[in-house]
Order: sequence, then C-alpha cells, then structure tokens
Amino acid sequence: GRAAVRVLEAAGFAVRLLEGRACCGRPVFSMGRLDVAENFGRHNLTLLEGGKDPVIFLEPSCFSMFKEDYRELGLTGAEALSERSFLFEDFMAQTLEDAPDALRFKSAPAPTAIHAHCHCKAITDTRNITRLLEHIPENRVTMLDTGCCGMAGAFGALENKYDLSVKVAEPLVRLIQELAPDTRLIASGTSCRHQIEHLTGAQPLHTAELLSEALMEDGDP
Repeated sequence: GRAAVRVLEAAGFAVRLLEGRACCGRPVFSMGRLDVAENFGRHNLTLLEGGKDPVIFLEPSCFSMFKEDYRELGLTGAEALSERSFLFEDFMAQTLEDAPDALRFKSAPAPTAIHAHCHCKAITDTRNITRLLEHIPENRVTMLDTGCCGMAGAFGALENKYDLSVKVAEPLVRLIQELAPDTRLIASGTSCRHQIEHLTGAQPLHTAELLSEALMEDGDP
C-alpha cells in the first residue's frame, strides 16, 4: 500500500485512503453468503456515492467485486462506481501512456517475471502489467503462461482442499523453479503471493513495490 501511494504521488496524484470502508465482500461472496456480501457492498457504495475521483485497487479480488459483482448483485449505485474503479496496474499504464514523463525510473537490468491473477485475466488486459513494467529502463519483462495458483482465497487454506490446491499450483511452481536466480517475480494477488511463498520459497512483489523501488530519487542523474 505504501509503495502504491508513493508511485501515485510521484505521478502527481493526491491519494486518500477511504475511511470507514468495509470488506469488499469477496470472501463471503465466494462462499455463497450473498446476503453478507450485499451488506458490505451497500456500505461501501454509500461511502463512495456521488464522487467522481477514480477508485484504485491493489488486490484484483477486491477490484472484481467493485467492477462486476456489485452490479450482478443489483446494488444501487454499482454501475456508476464500476466506471470509477481501476486496478492499479491498469490505471498507471494508462497514466504513462497519456503522460510518458509523469514518472522517471532508474535502470534495472534484470529479468522480471509476472504471474497474473485469475481475476485480472477475466476482466482486464494483463498486457497492461507488462507495458507498465517495461517503462523501467533495461527491465526484461516476461508474462508467465500460468493458470490459477491454486490458493483461490480460502480454498487452499481448507484442510480437505489443500492437496488439490497444491496439485493445481504444480505448473506455476515448475515455471518459478526454472527462473534465473536474479529474476524478480511479480504477483499482484495476496493469495497468489501466499501460495508462491509457501510452495517455492520465492518472495514475490506487488507491481507497485517494483515500481516504487525503481523510482528515480531527487539528485539521481
């Protein structure tokens, strides 16, 4: 979160963390508790009602609730809020497309591999993540050809689903194990990062963290 704020502010945006917000509702929505998800959604929609500022999300699962699922639940105001909701990577990719000089980055001559979250694949253009990270000079970016990490929120944490979760993750684990030792691994989803750390020992970063690390400081040549 701090990394995202740093990047957004460096690009000239004034960032405000929404106070009093409730859970997006994804965990209960995924478990079939639509009544609880509706209550969370109504609360969040009321907080953001009438605004015009973009709402930026770091977690794809949360983003998908605001972008799609509140609308599917038929909540009042969901359509207007969906139009204001942006995943961090999409928002920053568009920002730099419109204003390429909005951010300055230091050279980072090392490979970067991306594991895209399932919700990103479903409702966004994952190429935006690649385009965004390619703004870092000498950054060699690869989008891994991966499926689901197997964690899927609470699914992989359930005792009776653990073995299946690990089985689903096997292709991803193989790809990560084949990466060069100096490769930086990007995974925007919290569940994805948890699964990767648990099964491979790798330390994946959120996209915002890599961008923040690469930002040029005052006084840098």
